[in-house]
Amino acid sequence: MRLSFKNIFSSKFLGQQLSRLRMGQSYYSLFIASINAVMLVKIAYPMIEVEIMLIIVPFLLLGTVFVGYFLDRHNINSQDSLKSNEMAHRFLNTGDYKNQEFQLLQTKILLDALNSLKEGKNIEFANIEEKYNNYVKKWKPP
Repeated sequence: MRLSFKNIFSSKFLGQQLSRLRMGQSYYSLFIASINAVMLVKIAYPMIEVEIMLIIVPFLLLGTVFVGYFLDRHNINSQDSLKSNEMAHRFLNTGDYKNQEFQLLQTKILLDALNSLKEGKNIEFANIEEKYNNYVKKWKPP
């Protein structure tokens, strides 16, 4: 397989990759998931510098583009076309709103925890539990 940069940066290829990205998850959730992953690694392994992780993450994302290129070259798209048909004829439902609100709740909780750590305060688990219980109460079926 000959790797051609001309094909990688063509609008058709980029359009296919962006379409796959939209189908799999939104740009927002990809961005938040990347930040969460970097911060969780930093919390779990304090000896690893954030700068090193921020250098490695773009290479991992670039690797996903090359995996997409491989899938395109070998025409692996049967599930992809089924997913695009499903997503093209779909409307937002309550589950979508619920998932988005939960992602926002996770982000708020993570930011509050990081701010508490940054300021040297204890993390208020009661506050976190209250936010989660309010979320559960809001979306609990009658």
